[in-house]
Amino acid sequence: MIKGARVPERAYAIVLWVVSIVFAGFLIGFGNLIIGDLPQVENVIIPEQFVDSARNRQLQDDLKKAEDRRTEIDDKLAIARLQLQQAQSASRTARETFQAWIQTRTATTDSQQDPEVLARTRQLETLKSGERSVQTQIDALESERLSIGQRTSTLEQQQSDLQMDAYPAYERALFWQELRIFLLRLAITLPMLLLAAWLVVKRRKGAYWPLSRGFVLASVFVFFVELVPYLPSYGGYIRYGAGIIITVAAGHFLIKNMRHYLERRREVEAQAEDERRKLVSHDEAFKKMAAKVCPGCDRPIANMDGSETNFCVHCGMTLYNHCPRCDARKMAFFRYCMACGAPAEEVQ
Repeated sequence: MIKGARVPERAYAIVLWVVSIVFAGFLIGFGNLIIGDLPQVENVIIPEQFVDSARNRQLQDDLKKAEDRRTEIDDKLAIARLQLQQAQSASRTARETFQAWIQTRTATTDSQQDPEVLARTRQLETLKSGERSVQTQIDALESERLSIGQRTSTLEQQQSDLQMDAYPAYERALFWQELRIFLLRLAITLPMLLLAAWLVVKRRKGAYWPLSRGFVLASVFVFFVELVPYLPSYGGYIRYGAGIIITVAAGHFLIKNMRHYLERRREVEAQAEDERRKLVSHDEAFKKMAAKVCPGCDRPIANMDGSETNFCVHCGMTLYNHCPRCDARKMAFFRYCMACGAPAEEVQ
């Protein structure tokens, strides 16, 4: 491939691209600091800010009292259940003893033991009565605990309803806060985008284009990374509306430039070859020839097997000719013959 640009020029172009990227990187870092601090200008909004504070505080106090009472009941139930186990164990032991004693009494048929039978029976009934008393206490505690659980569920539902009633106000406040932050971001990024567009249109060929190019790269990054992800999503209207506007603007720009390019190409192709050749720079001709494209009309160069392609079949521009001094075939845009070094002016 023929390279039209000098080696230092290519290296210089690469260095300028590095300068553009580094400059864009510093601009992006600086912009990130500014954009990142924007949310700090607003207070953090939480749903609890829009709940009826007096009513919510009352519900929380009631829930705390219910929870404290339930904890107290749980402690009493643990003690009562332990007492019940002890009472049941004592009653079971007394009943087994009584059963054994009755069997002995039946075997001996001693009538003098009848008062002791009554005493043992009363003792057994006393133990069973104590067992029933503990069970009654447990039943009462469990009933109260169930009632407290139902009361807690009611209070929690009321608290949930209170928070749900406040949610629309929270969403409205969050909406306006996001909109304010977005507008602040837009106030910073929009001037950058407009300035970047102006630089591309007006200063693309300027001496300081590498720095301007870095600014353009930073502006594009800020738009797509710092602004677009934070577009408020009100049904997607802003996001898709901005996309439609940008697409229409880009399409209009491309269509207009394409029509202008085609019209200019028709005007150029209508001119004589000498006039058209003056419009093509040396380096531009080398780049297009290396890409197998005609420098005069930008169409592909036709190649036929077994024949030399010396002219463009589309516009007739001379692409290759022969040196009049050594008759070597060379590119028509060479300034000097590559075989004998004769100047191109001798070709005229």
